[in-house]
Amino acid sequence: MLNKKVYAIFVFVLAAFTLQAQSIRVTVQDKNNGETVPFAYIHISSAQNNSVQNTVQTDENGVANIIPEGYPFTIEINALGFEPLKKSFYAAPAGKTVVIYMAKKYSTMNEVVVTGLSQASKQKDALSVYRVITKEQIKAQGAVTLDDVMKNQLNVRVSNDNVLGANMRMQGMSGDKVKILVDGIPLNGREGGNINLSQINMNNVDRIEIIQGPMSVVYGTDALGGVINIITKTPKKPFEVNAGVYYGSLGNYNFDASVTKRYKERHQFTIGGGRNRFIGWKPIEQYKIYLDDTLQFSRSKLFKPNEQYIGNFAYAYTAPSGFRAGLASDFLQETVTNKGNLELWQPTGAYAFDEYYHTTRSTNRLSFNGKLGKKGTWQSQNGYVIYYRTRNAYVKDMVTLEETLNQGQGTQDTSSFNDVFARGSYSNSLSKLDYTVGYDVNLQYASSLKITGKNKQIQDYAVYTNISMPVLKDKMRLQLGLRAAMNSTYNPPLIPSFNVLYKPVKKVQIRASYAKGYRAPSLKEMYLSFIDLNHYIIGNEGLDAESGHHAQLSASYQAYEKGNDYLQFIVTGFYNDVYNGITLAPIDPNNPTSIKYTYANLSHQSNGIASLQADGQRGNIHYQLGYSYNYTFADPGNYSAFSASEATATLQYYWKKPKIGFNTFYKFTGKQPFLQSNIDGSASYNGTQQPFHICDASIERKFFDRKLQITAGVKNIFNFQQATVSGRTSSGTHGGGVASFLPRSIFTSVRLVLD
Repeated sequence: MLNKKVYAIFVFVLAAFTLQAQSIRVTVQDKNNGETVPFAYIHISSAQNNSVQNTVQTDENGVANIIPEGYPFTIEINALGFEPLKKSFYAAPAGKTVVIYMAKKYSTMNEVVVTGLSQASKQKDALSVYRVITKEQIKAQGAVTLDDVMKNQLNVRVSNDNVLGANMRMQGMSGDKVKILVDGIPLNGREGGNINLSQINMNNVDRIEIIQGPMSVVYGTDALGGVINIITKTPKKPFEVNAGVYYGSLGNYNFDASVTKRYKERHQFTIGGGRNRFIGWKPIEQYKIYLDDTLQFSRSKLFKPNEQYIGNFAYAYTAPSGFRAGLASDFLQETVTNKGNLELWQPTGAYAFDEYYHTTRSTNRLSFNGKLGKKGTWQSQNGYVIYYRTRNAYVKDMVTLEETLNQGQGTQDTSSFNDVFARGSYSNSLSKLDYTVGYDVNLQYASSLKITGKNKQIQDYAVYTNISMPVLKDKMRLQLGLRAAMNSTYNPPLIPSFNVLYKPVKKVQIRASYAKGYRAPSLKEMYLSFIDLNHYIIGNEGLDAESGHHAQLSASYQAYEKGNDYLQFIVTGFYNDVYNGITLAPIDPNNPTSIKYTYANLSHQSNGIASLQADGQRGNIHYQLGYSYNYTFADPGNYSAFSASEATATLQYYWKKPKIGFNTFYKFTGKQPFLQSNIDGSASYNGTQQPFHICDASIERKFFDRKLQITAGVKNIFNFQQATVSGRTSSGTHGGGVASFLPRSIFTSVRLVLD
């Protein structure tokens, strides 16, 4: 009897050992950032008849053990927000351990966000409302630059200036109140108060995180309307070559390439570059008739020819202790050509005025992060950003084609901005109290012919803290924030914030917040000297910062989640009240014919926004729907109260058998007062802009184990080009503010990834 028991135990142990020997440990990771993918479904099938033998799920660390019945076999991995992936095994892998990388398709509430946080957090656990745009969504849109991405976002309106490029408004506020970051480092070089979105390329972008609402406690000035953080790629594979080409039927010819290499497991190098070229576009050939038989065609184009050369370099080091150091640099050199129409057309000669705008931007970043003590973490982000822009005007002889410098007043200009950023923070916990303390140093150096004295600088030194704690048995989290700063040219306000996250049940998150925000007066607003025959605008060194009070209430509800299918709703309400707004004011208000103006803290803007968003997946269909209603309260003496609506829809379908993805991006922009841009960067309401619709669509297919991706699509399907403005009395200097887009076009992109 004893021998039978011993034999049974021996057989059991042998069987367990055999199964353990046959098992394969699979770790599933995000292809771009190396983060593990928890709770992914792994279906194990026979390679001969494709019948599913077993299904397992990765744990919270993205790890699962699979036991095949025999070789060969195939696994199919499905995870929320990722592209499905298949992999075949023809023999047992060496070491019985396999790491499989999945590509992000779209974002969900489980997406990890980092902007403004001391530690990464899932969206549903963050105290602010985030919107994440993944790399795959950027590709599906055929987006080349940031304006291509932002034009379809809710509560964001993109317009084009024929010289200064693309700009935007967020939450009804102008672009000078929106902070744009690259890996947490602010971009500089605002022209007319705006960063040119068409200068921010997407070729090296992993994802974009958008926070609508002020983040001034962490990021200081310009974060009144929100923050856009562009997070660049951090490849984790030992070796990778990435190359792509892009063609647009209106004259876009782009290409880029990069190489990534890991050295001794701890060092990662990436170097890349490319070129974007656009030949320009005008609606129709316009001409004048000269001497009854000669046609004089227009040389000027509505959308100016543009050529960009881009480059990037990145180095990352990871120590065994978890300490990480990173060095990155992005480079842009752009030339915009503005050909003028013929000023003289006579038998004795012909000439025209041409302009060339040259921009150079170098964004350099050095970051560190690691652990300090048992529970403490620290991080440091440092940047040096160079922006250099010249405008050269020439008189072109149309007979000899020779160019000579235009000697007219104000025709030549050179501006340069050099910014130094240093940010650091330390986070830890004391009992249930979590806290972060940090510093933020911004040093701005400017040189321009339009600045009094030519060279000016601003130095800003700030400290901030965020303290949070759970209450109500961990169902609620409260956070208090405070920022104090010293500035060399103005008195920055004390910035407080208050956030609440309440989870009454597992599927519901309710967020409420109050924050104060501000926008510092720019160097141009304080020191501008723009004087010619038609303009007399000077700066005001006594300006105060624009300030605002902001409140937000939102609720998110995960209505359904089963496997990879889900449905979630987000309802959000915003209230913004911005005072001490900086605008132009007449120096001599009693003289209506005077052209002399200066800047002053005069404007006041307040608005309320209600939005509803739905995000879900059913089978192979992913959809995002959104509606927003924006009510702007009256500003007596300037404009009456008005409202505007927006609606967005994104629909993505994956046809599993041929492995083809279909994507549609739609946005409706309702009627609104027309905002006219002026040469100095100010704006005024003038007339009414009529509603319009924008829609893009694309199809994509991946080949050779997803190493080759081909995307083709149509932009601006409805062929909307420019919104009609009724009641308009005059035109802005640059024409910015009018909703204008390139006509319907076809694009194709091909991307190859070798690893």
